[in-house]
Amino acid sequence: MTKDALRPWKADSSRVLVDSPWIRLRAERCVTQRGAVLDPFYLLDYPEWVHVAAFDDEDRLLLVRQYRHGARRMTLELPGGMMDPGEDDPLAAGARELLEETGHVAETLAHLARLSPNPSSHTNGLHILLATGVKRRGELSLDATEDVVVEPTPWREAVRMAIAGEMIHAQHVGLLFIALARAKGLEFAGK
Repeated sequence: MTKDALRPWKADSSRVLVDSPWIRLRAERCVTQRGAVLDPFYLLDYPEWVHVAAFDDEDRLLLVRQYRHGARRMTLELPGGMMDPGEDDPLAAGARELLEETGHVAETLAHLARLSPNPSSHTNGLHILLATGVKRRGELSLDATEDVVVEPTPWREAVRMAIAGEMIHAQHVGLLFIALARAKGLEFAGK
């Protein structure tokens, strides 16, 4: 089969199983192009996500450490989160998340990419932003469910931690390398 011969699945029914502000879980009855029936096929509808690779004037990357219950451990990540209802601008959402989670604002903020967190089951997008010239402007403004420690980290140390498995959030590791390729002109093996 060639790539031109590939066709999308057909969904002939859909039902919502869970509907909350954080996630909606749907079950669809899908038929592949070769006639295989998947029933149920589960889809996760999340709001859009936005994460910021933020560099301060000392060329440090702002990372946040927080507890993640799924992994049952503290993780080191890029600041970010869900876009709020009604937000449709990833740059505005990223600036808001950066200020809330780190107390910093950016001199410049650029949208690098919109990716899929998991194209097999997630319907939302994941935006990566690059912030430069970030400066402390206020205190953190966290949700009741968030406890965050901001860790300004030399970017080469962040690379070392990502490669060593000390940053376990796979999406954030990928986003980090996209941002570093843009911000530092890095080229990675396998070109």
